Amino acid sequence: MKKIIALLCAVLLLSASCAFADTVVEFRDRIQLNGSIPEGYHFSLIDQQDLMMSGQLVSGDPAAPSLEVYIAFNESYAAAESLKDLDQATLDGIKQDFSLEYDVTFEQYETASGDVMLLVRENGGQFLDFYTVSHGHEIELTLFPAEGQTLTEAQISRCLELMRTLDITPVLG
Repeated sequence: MKKIIALLCAVLLLSASCAFADTVVEFRDRIQLNGSIPEGYHFSLIDQQDLMMSGQLVSGDPAAPSLEVYIAFNESYAAAESLKDLDQATLDGIKQDFSLEYDVTFEQYETASGDVMLLVRENGGQFLDFYTVSHGHEIELTLFPAEGQTLTEAQISRCLELMRTLDITPVLG
């Protein structure tokens, strides 16, 4: 859970904060997320079950964006160590799922540690999504603007910088 918090914190660095802290979030002794988060943000666990966890990285500033974190084991991806292991038809299906509800564009995004993610940009500024697969787990990190706002280019740029610090690793037991 601590590593997931780290991931979330890194994305929330989109806020105006300049100070950063390294954080680790661990999910059920399965997956760890390590990264940097901006000062003033904290992680709140929303739900955790045997094979799924959701949480949110939030700031005390109501005008700051928040980052939602979702991690779930998916039997369909059990053999996949990373997003790179999925075939093109599977990737196209994931993209189609996003496109059914939203006007989005897609890019491949890579963290400094080499984790490959699908970057999904909602064209109206309503969210920025980082989607990946790691050791059979779907990981989705979604940046949302404060209520009644849209994401600014500065917030998106900061989020992209922070996500570069993300490191996703399996927990070795």
